[in-house]
Order: sequence, then C-alpha cells, then structure tokens
Amino acid sequence: MSPLFYCMDFKRVENIANEVLEDEQCFLVHLELKEGNNIVLNADSFEGMTFQRLKMVNRKIEALLDREVEDFSIVVSSPGLDKPLKVYKQYLLNVNRSLRVTLQNRETIIGKLTEVEDRKITLVTKPSKKIKSETHIVAFQDILEAKVEIEF
Repeated sequence: MSPLFYCMDFKRVENIANEVLEDEQCFLVHLELKEGNNIVLNADSFEGMTFQRLKMVNRKIEALLDREVEDFSIVVSSPGLDKPLKVYKQYLLNVNRSLRVTLQNRETIIGKLTEVEDRKITLVTKPSKKIKSETHIVAFQDILEAKVEIEF
C-alpha cells in the first residue's frame, strides 16, 4: 500500500502566519509550503528579528496547526542581507541604506534609498570626481531585483 500524501492548505497556513506575525509586531516576507508539509517562513520586523522573536513566532504557529490532523515541519527565519527585498515593508525598513537595484531592462543603480512611496522609490547615487550625485525615481514595476548593499 502506498502512503497517502496530504498537503496542507496554503491559504490557511498563510492566514495563521499573518495573524501570529501581527501579534508579534512582525510582517511576512516569504512563505513556502513544500512537499511533505514543510513550511518555510521568512519574517521581519521594524524592531529587528531576534532569536527569541523567531522562536516565539515558530511556537505560536505550531500551536495553531494540529499535528494530529496533519504532520508538518516549520522553519522560521529572517531574510538574510544577501536576499532580495520582496515586500513593500522591507523597503521602508531599509530607508537610508544603500541598495543595488536591477531594473527590468537590466540596468543597475546603486544608491541610497531616501524615500519609499506607494508605487515608487527614490535612490540617490554617490557623487564622484567626474559625476554629481543623481536622483533616480524608480517605479516598483520597473524593479527586477533590489538588494541591500553591505558597506564596510
């Protein structure tokens, strides 16, 4: 007999995750429900994601999902600095940081994120000996990928 494969309802998991994250003053960055009911969740917060906060989110979500009904595993983490920004709130979180933004046309802009609006961001490039600083207003729809530039 082959084992019965049961897949959890993604929307249900997402609703539970959002409810828990809101209670913990966090927001959802990415959620995946992989084969075998393996839940992978990335979350962030304007107050910062501590290990304690990640552990609390994990425990609260586990408590709201019933292992007797459906077995699952869950991994809760914060997005790494090397990961692209995925949601609007991440842009707000990174105002005054340097971003590397790749546009749909493959052009790359590296500049300080100075403003985030509903549909666009403002980047200011650093001046050099030959070029003055430039202001770039970029629509979200034109962004292929945006990453925080780590400065040393």
